[in-house]
Amino acid sequence: MKLRAGAAFFLMILMVLFGVVFGAYRGWNEERAMVEETWAGLESMLQARVESAYNVLTVAGRHLPQDHEAVVRLRNARDTLEGENSLSEKAAANEELTRAAKDVLALLVETPSVQQDSRDRMYAESYLPQMLAQSEEKTAGAQYNIAAAQFNERLSASLSGKIASLLGIEMAEEFIAP
Repeated sequence: MKLRAGAAFFLMILMVLFGVVFGAYRGWNEERAMVEETWAGLESMLQARVESAYNVLTVAGRHLPQDHEAVVRLRNARDTLEGENSLSEKAAANEELTRAAKDVLALLVETPSVQQDSRDRMYAESYLPQMLAQSEEKTAGAQYNIAAAQFNERLSASLSGKIASLLGIEMAEEFIAP
């Protein structure tokens, strides 16, 4: 009789532990999936940045040497954002895209051929800087980064998060340059 009571008690403890472990894994896996859902918003913002870079490079292609340092930096940043790179690499490229695009636009505004072309002057002085600024602002406040940071904080701060981490739930990569 004592043996059956002990076995039942042991089985009950195992079931409770299994429930806690399974619940932690499943719950955190679902939370991680919700963070990943916000990635689409950041991805579309990054695509807008890539399109902005293409536009700046198109105007620059008409007026600046293609091997100019600022043009090359902008092209490389665009290619990194477009490619299959880590989020930290893309975040660094996003920052470089901003700097390089500003440099290219500054060069364009000072270029005599741009000043003589009313369409390209409007692009270089007004339209493209505004487009870049808007996409930079939206990317900086991206919901993905907020969701990833909150997820990581909760995952590392709770017992169930620690259990989930042991079972393979990883922290969300944040969109932050190294």
